Amino acid sequence: MELDQVFGRTFACACGRTHAIAPQQVVIADDAIARLAEQLASCTDGRRVAVIADRRTLAVAGESAAAAVAAAGWAVQVVCVPDRDGDDPLYGGPVCDDRTRSWLVDRLEPVDVLLAVGSGVINDLTKWVAYDCSRPYVVFATAASMNGYTAANVAPTIDGVKCLIRARPPGAVVTALPVIASAPPRLTSAGFGDVLAKGVSNADWYCNHQFFGDYHCERAVGLIGEIEPRYRDRPESIADGDGDAIAALFEALLLTGAAMTMAESSAPASGGEHLISHALDMMAARDGIAHDLHGRQVGVGTVLAAALYERVLAVERPRPIDPPPCESGFWGGQGPAVARACAAKAERLERARTQLADPAVWDALRRRLAAQVPRAANVQDRLRRARAAVSAADLGIDSARLATALAHAHEIRPRFTVLDLARLLGILPDAAPQLVAQWAR
Repeated sequence: MELDQVFGRTFACACGRTHAIAPQQVVIADDAIARLAEQLASCTDGRRVAVIADRRTLAVAGESAAAAVAAAGWAVQVVCVPDRDGDDPLYGGPVCDDRTRSWLVDRLEPVDVLLAVGSGVINDLTKWVAYDCSRPYVVFATAASMNGYTAANVAPTIDGVKCLIRARPPGAVVTALPVIASAPPRLTSAGFGDVLAKGVSNADWYCNHQFFGDYHCERAVGLIGEIEPRYRDRPESIADGDGDAIAALFEALLLTGAAMTMAESSAPASGGEHLISHALDMMAARDGIAHDLHGRQVGVGTVLAAALYERVLAVERPRPIDPPPCESGFWGGQGPAVARACAAKAERLERARTQLADPAVWDALRRRLAAQVPRAANVQDRLRRARAAVSAADLGIDSARLATALAHAHEIRPRFTVLDLARLLGILPDAAPQLVAQWAR
């Protein structure tokens, strides 16, 4: 599907909703930096812009972007977001949390529009601040590393807990293919891991539709179907920096963000596999250590979630149980917030438990999910061929830590996922070490 058939369009959907898809413009062009002033002007009548970057993205494109916009007559403030404490050479960089947001807000001068130059953290921070300050923003993407560029969501850490808050998509996404193609391979492999999650997250989304009547949209599910073969079927092309494959990956990430906009939720792109990554982040914050890139963790989490679905779907006649209680004490100072998330999910768990006991409901759900969920072996093979993370060791942690994240990840969000389904069927938490040993050792 061509990007201009989605972005900036409003269309009635078979799901019953009318979807208005932002951003209005997606510009992928070699002269993208020269066109930034035009895109900023489409968002505001003012001529004051804050360019927000980190020290890496400032060197890659931020300085050039600021100069180009200034040459077009704009008043430009450049803000370089500092790295987290320690500046680890592999995992260093800024973080999207409440402390960094406050730091950024305190330094912003009066502006009419914000320009993010970066990828995940810089985009989320800018989106968050722009929304809170009622200012539009544009993003110049520097890597095909995550699916949040076009989404209306921000995934910050607040009081130590990974959260999801609503905001607005950018007015435009702008990039040049040579920039994203020359991004560090770790970032591109993170984007590959993030987009491969869609098969599992959509299964989780359908479970919520089946059990609780949540909104579901087949068009959102299939939005990247035409693009997928260009990067999924030859994962080596991602590792080799092939321009067509990376362009297709970037477009798929943008369209996945559009699917979240259509759903007014992150459900089409974020399920149990993302919770595993978020749990690793929160455990790292609790213990004062670094963690790997979100998408790399998501890729490993997708293998585990797909393997977990295989065990779940092998159950012919469920005997649902009352799941073990939430262990909020595991999270230390983050415990009270985790306990609230668990409490918010209690009613859904009971409703799902009741329906799982109905053979007709389970048989219909099994047939649907079996046709949708990717095989764990296939996901792992694609990640390995793309030279992405496939194991705990690749993420810089041991197997026990990954198994612990798998066992506790369900606690941090109210959303129902395969992690909860497996607990209702008595598979988790006991199977967590076995799954990691088999699939991610």
